[in-house]
Amino acid sequence: MPFVGPNNEPIKDTFEIGRILRKKRKSQGLTLEQVSQHCGLSIRFISEVERGKATAEIGKVLFLLHTVGVDLYASTRE
Repeated sequence: MPFVGPNNEPIKDTFEIGRILRKKRKSQGLTLEQVSQHCGLSIRFISEVERGKATAEIGKVLFLLHTVGVDLYASTRE
């Protein structure tokens, strides 16, 4: 089942992406340090993404999501 925002609505901000990332990481019992070691991104960067930092580099965010097993989908509005 794909992750979506509250009430099964589209994700509209970086805070939702961060919440999803943190929830998935914790559900796997992983620490920030473990994820950092696995993907090569700094603990600070991962923490900032989890807190919804809006200026995080999108390529790194997508790589981080992939690393913890989160797929991000986009669709066009009608």
